[in-house]
Amino acid sequence: MNHSHLPLKKILKFSQLVIAILWIYQGLIPKLIFQVQDEHYVWQQLNIAAVYIPWMISLSGLAEIIFGSLFLFLTHKYLHWLSIISLIGLFICVLLIYPDQIYQAFNPVVMNIALGSLSLISLWCIDALQSPKPE
Repeated sequence: MNHSHLPLKKILKFSQLVIAILWIYQGLIPKLIFQVQDEHYVWQQLNIAAVYIPWMISLSGLAEIIFGSLFLFLTHKYLHWLSIISLIGLFICVLLIYPDQIYQAFNPVVMNIALGSLSLISLWCIDALQSPKPE
C-alpha cells in the first residue's frame, strides 16, 4: 500500500460519507418521513395535480436516497459531477419557484455549497490518487 496516498484516501472516504449522509437525509426526512409543506409548495408551483404530489415527493425522496447511497459504494468522477450539476439545477429551481427560501435560517444555499464543496474536494482527491507519482 502506498502510504503517501493514505491521507487522500481518508479525506475522500470521509467526504463521500458526508455527501451520502446529506443526500440520504434530504430524501428521507423532509420527503419520505414528514413530507414537509415546502416540498408540497414546490410541486404545486410545477402545476402537478394535488392527488399526485405526495407520490412525487416520495419518488424524489427515494431518488435522493438512492443517489446518496451510491456515494457509499462508488468512487467515480462522474458521480461527483452529477451531484454538482444536480445541486446547481435544484438551486435554480428553488430560485425560480421559491425565492424566499434563499434568505431563511435553514436554506438551500448552505446545503448546496457544502455538498458541492465536498464533491469538489472528492474530485481533487480522485485526480491526485489516479495521477502517477513523480519519482
